[in-house]
Amino acid sequence: MELRYLFCLLFSGSLQFYPVFSLTCDTMEYENAGRCCKKCSPGYKIDSDCTDTTETQCKACSNGEYQATWNQEKACHLHRYCDNNAGLIVKTQGTDVIDTMCECVTGRHCSSEECATCVKDTPCGLGFGVVQRATQSSDTKCEACPPGAFSNISSSVEPCSNFTRCENLGMVMKKHGTNVSDVICETRLHPGIIAAVIVVSALAVTAVLLIILRYRSCVKKKIQFRDPPAEKKVMIPVEAGLDEFELPHQAPVQETLSGQQPVVQEEGKDSRMPQQEIE
Repeated sequence: MELRYLFCLLFSGSLQFYPVFSLTCDTMEYENAGRCCKKCSPGYKIDSDCTDTTETQCKACSNGEYQATWNQEKACHLHRYCDNNAGLIVKTQGTDVIDTMCECVTGRHCSSEECATCVKDTPCGLGFGVVQRATQSSDTKCEACPPGAFSNISSSVEPCSNFTRCENLGMVMKKHGTNVSDVICETRLHPGIIAAVIVVSALAVTAVLLIILRYRSCVKKKIQFRDPPAEKKVMIPVEAGLDEFELPHQAPVQETLSGQQPVVQEEGKDSRMPQQEIE
């Protein structure tokens, strides 16, 4: 019944067909209101769409904005902000066609692919060394120090260090190293060197003793040849109740036979008294 009705409609001309048109724009164009409008070039945004009589009007991005591709956007994108508090610094300053690029400060790496924040590089502990330093997108890689090497510090940049070769320093090994400590070297003295050191030390001691003895001898001689002390004056009483007078210390004193009074003999005169005074 339905098929019979459909055939009737077809033959009666009641069913009509209308053609359908699809609009296809070029890659450098965009569709707007049934027409193809030209896109704006990088560094620009759409100011007004095209019409039947006008082309697309574009406007340059403002300072701090950018458009990286041909576009049909009505606004430019803002440059990325590198937050110092998140450990980010500017790697490349943005322009009107590229965005600002950020990176982490030294000692930090990005916490994600977007690098919105940074985290500290992991240090390698004692006995471990760095085999690959951290990058902007990866953390530090550590490995245990192999035999013959050590690490006595915690660092995110230092690899393990090889043991010191004492023989290269003209020394001998006193203590073996470990994965956290270097070997300990000590000096190896040749018998001839030891004998030379002893001889030199003995000569030095002898020279010092001779200098000391010579110094003491000079001091002793200097004391012996000092000037005699100044003459002292003595007070000799002449008579009870009389004033004292001074006499040189070297002047001899001689008593007379008369009155037993002391008489001072002057220096350079004969000690004999005159004959008449004796009588």
